[in-house]
Amino acid sequence: MTDHSAPFSRTARLAAIIAAAGLLFALPAAAQTRLPPPAVSSTADARQDRIEELETQLREAEARNEQLQRQLNEANRNVNRLQGLVDEAVGVNRSLQEGLTAPAPADGATPAPTQRSGGSAEAAPSELTGAQRAATGTLGSMSASTTDTATPVMDPADAYSRARELLVDGNYAEAEVAFEDFLQRYPQAPTAADARFWFAFTQLARNNYQDAAANFVQYLRDTPQGPRAPEAQVRLGMALAGMEQRAQACQAFSSLVRRYPNAARNIRDLAAREARAAQCAA
Repeated sequence: MTDHSAPFSRTARLAAIIAAAGLLFALPAAAQTRLPPPAVSSTADARQDRIEELETQLREAEARNEQLQRQLNEANRNVNRLQGLVDEAVGVNRSLQEGLTAPAPADGATPAPTQRSGGSAEAAPSELTGAQRAATGTLGSMSASTTDTATPVMDPADAYSRARELLVDGNYAEAEVAFEDFLQRYPQAPTAADARFWFAFTQLARNNYQDAAANFVQYLRDTPQGPRAPEAQVRLGMALAGMEQRAQACQAFSSLVRRYPNAARNIRDLAAREARAAQCAA
């Protein structure tokens, strides 16, 4: 009987093994053996966190870069404006010094072409550029803020000479007050238009962009073909750029040659330099 039972036992064991295997394959993998999660999962999460952190840092860096770029553009504009003032200083000083020694016009003599007269001056309002009209609409007219004080009485020639002396010496704050006082006291003087230009010039030099723009517009209205009209238009653009009115500033620079084809080379160079500083389209 032993011989007949051994094959049966082996067959039974084989059947049991096959059945167990079939049951094993039929069960879900999770039910077979619960293993700890692979370490690679935590590593991937850490990498994702690091990527998100780097992206946040990149966005912050880009924002700081944009802010620094704006500050750099503003600094370059100020440097170019100051360089323009310095470049003009020698010529301004020379012309003013010559003017200080020039004799005053005799009674009845024809004054310099600084007052409104003739057809071109009467048409001045319609000839204003969009930049000038925009500045006028935004700024209005200059307010009279200076009151009469115990200033020694001077005739127009002496008062104008005094204001120009202050300008030549670089005392822009005092020169601004002197030119404003001159314009209030002697609005019809032959030198009133020049006084208006230098009044605006001192305001621009002191970063008073709004009042400077208003007075350059006034000069261009009163004397659209005056001797300093081309420079007044360029400096109006500089004041508008300082006011962040970029489109109007660029219009003032770009229309210079069309309005004043005979503008001096240094004025055209000043316009080109300021247009680059304002990032105007070429």
